[in-house]
Amino acid sequence: MVATSEQIRRALRERVRGEVLTDDQALSRYATDQSMYLVRPLAVAFPANVGDVVAIVRYAREEGIPLTARGGGSGTAGAALGRGILVAWRRDGPMNRVLGYEEAGAEPRVTVEPGLLHNDLQAFLRERGLYLPADPSSGAICLLGGNIATKASGPHALKHGSIDRYLRRLQFVTAEGEVVDTADEATIPTRIGRGIAALAADLLADEATVRRLAARQDRKLASGYNLFTFLRQRTLGEWTAQLLVGSVGTLGIVTQATLRAQPYIEGKATTLLYFRSLDEAGEAVQHIKALGVAAIEIMNHRTIAIVQERRKDLEAPEGESHMLLVEYEGPERAEQVAAVERLVASQGYALAAPMETVEGEAEQERLWKMRKALLPTVRNYRADRLALSVVNDVGVPEEHLAAFIRDVEAIFARHDLVAAVYGHAGSGNLHLRPLFDAADPGLLSLLREVADEVYAAVLCHDGTITAEHGMGRLRTPYLAREWGESIMGYMRRVKAAFEPADLLNPEAMFSERALTGDMRIVAAEG
Repeated sequence: MVATSEQIRRALRERVRGEVLTDDQALSRYATDQSMYLVRPLAVAFPANVGDVVAIVRYAREEGIPLTARGGGSGTAGAALGRGILVAWRRDGPMNRVLGYEEAGAEPRVTVEPGLLHNDLQAFLRERGLYLPADPSSGAICLLGGNIATKASGPHALKHGSIDRYLRRLQFVTAEGEVVDTADEATIPTRIGRGIAALAADLLADEATVRRLAARQDRKLASGYNLFTFLRQRTLGEWTAQLLVGSVGTLGIVTQATLRAQPYIEGKATTLLYFRSLDEAGEAVQHIKALGVAAIEIMNHRTIAIVQERRKDLEAPEGESHMLLVEYEGPERAEQVAAVERLVASQGYALAAPMETVEGEAEQERLWKMRKALLPTVRNYRADRLALSVVNDVGVPEEHLAAFIRDVEAIFARHDLVAAVYGHAGSGNLHLRPLFDAADPGLLSLLREVADEVYAAVLCHDGTITAEHGMGRLRTPYLAREWGESIMGYMRRVKAAFEPADLLNPEAMFSERALTGDMRIVAAEG
């Protein structure tokens, strides 16, 4: 019999220094995140230190209570929700510090706790002329522990990659309550080390799997466990740390991370382009990406129309137009701008407005107004229309971008849905925001149909079900469809090596539950 909330509170108060909440207000608050789900926990614990994390994990293991680690709650896939004990961090709570900074040779490194706000880390680094290039757009609300758990990246992943590229060391607590420092392989429990080593040997001997991973390792991709580490790293400590990146707390609870920082790049510019043809916009993305630019953003014509419908002050060309925003950084930006201008002229693209390039923060903000107005507009489009996060973080090879956008436009039209299509075009990463009628008695069926059809289109183009937001209960029904049973077998071996009891975030990586299970909105089936 699972312990009650009150029993958990009493037991943990005897074992931990940090706060433990079981009141109705707290449990209701932590029953939701930025996803479409509602899962009420039994208790929320805020560890004061690593010892508290160990005590909470050991108690949960003894009692058979599921554990879910939660950062800022900014995720859209429901990975920060759990039915047992939430181990939570917050910006104003404990374990939110920069613990150390050093120059390791020519490489600046910073060690942080999981509760540190992403933007607070960036402020600390900027004072030293540095920054962390993996920069999720939610930096003002997301925490570093969550960034690692979801393999966070952001709009500049095109040039700088995801957070795994910058990870040098992890400290984490295993499901048995052991403290592991991946820089010291002696701290890795034998059962985990043997399991990872055997898995590595089998995987690297599997030519078909190696080919599949090698073909995708340069893509922006956050689905499943980070098996790419076996192609990139060579030591047990590195494999262990990298497997936790993107694992959404299913393998261990991160308590410290050491990250590589880079010198801050001064000097930025932005180009705004409006294309008459979606195909030409998609083709241009491929050519512009090859120039080494920092970011390429896209908004299709229908999405621009959605924003303009609510924001009359934002101008766009008359008629069909598809927007690209190209960002440049550093001393090479002038050369890259000139190369983009030559490209547009030589290819004879039909532009809906003259190409515009600006520098300076204020001028660049002006070009970004349409893009930055999008999400608030969609979220508040109409009181009876909900921008549910169902298929909002897919990725396809950039050469398939235009074809995929046409595919999903057809899907949304077939279901009579207004939908925004936008995202990080240079990485093939698109955010799709269809607007649903909350009063529709067939809403749950419609959500499943739309998800099935969109993900089928994604996989038809050899895409991924999540490019940057990571796994969670939203993605689990589709993980095997993306990777196939052979690679799924290796992923299940990862879980078995670290935590066979499946008490750590049990519904976030593998699950038989329905996509619409635990939805906040209860609608009768139509």
